[in-house]
Amino acid sequence: MNELALADGARLAWTEAGSGEPLLLIMGTGADHGFWGPQVEGLSDRWRVITYDSRGTGASGDFARPEDCTPATLAADAAALLDHLGCGPAHVHGLSLGSCVAQELALARPELVRSLGLHGTWDRSDEWFLHMVESMELALNNGGLSTFIRSATMWILSPDFHEHQTELLHAVEKGYVENPMPTRVEGVLAHCHADRVHDATERLGSIAVPTLVTAGERDIQVPPRYGERVAAEIPGSTYHLFTGPTASHCACFEMAPEWNRVIGDFLAKVSA
Repeated sequence: MNELALADGARLAWTEAGSGEPLLLIMGTGADHGFWGPQVEGLSDRWRVITYDSRGTGASGDFARPEDCTPATLAADAAALLDHLGCGPAHVHGLSLGSCVAQELALARPELVRSLGLHGTWDRSDEWFLHMVESMELALNNGGLSTFIRSATMWILSPDFHEHQTELLHAVEKGYVENPMPTRVEGVLAHCHADRVHDATERLGSIAVPTLVTAGERDIQVPPRYGERVAAEIPGSTYHLFTGPTASHCACFEMAPEWNRVIGDFLAKVSA
């Protein structure tokens, strides 16, 4: 991992693979860059795939206070990384909270974004969504990281995965908690704050870059209705619904070959 010192002294850990046009991947709540493994493997043959640990996860630093963590401040970190690498404009794709960060990056620094990918995304946190975030916070505060990840897998992975991939599920949960650079409780709470305060509803119409919005028909955490709304608010965007028993919030993991093909086709079209 490489490290970038941010303006406030915090560190941002990042890595890259492959060559070609830059593709920045931004992960969601409480997850480090390692969750993009299938995409690094599947897309780095054609693109320069850049991943990083958002503040609060992995080898990166933390925010001083959870309330300092918002999609906008996380987007400023992403912009600092692209500025440091001098590789903008880049294709920017984000999952879940990462998609909110990608939205804010495209709005604040459009010159850094060539195309946008918003996966498992939403435009604002409504009452149903706030209750979902609260359930994650309760698990975290009452049981720590192990209880949080046990609870989170119910939201982000499909019933099919829980039924038929029991050993892999346990490996994922164990790997998250026993990671040599584990996510901190404070980091997840900071990300939950960012989840809570996201609201780009009145601004999404100003995004002018090619945009792909995807959702999984079996996504329990961020149901497709949110992605449909985002796609309707961004002029000229393309909407894709992943279908089938493993089309969960983490379709990028459960159905990685198809997910990579859809994203790769979109990137190739933009590049052409």
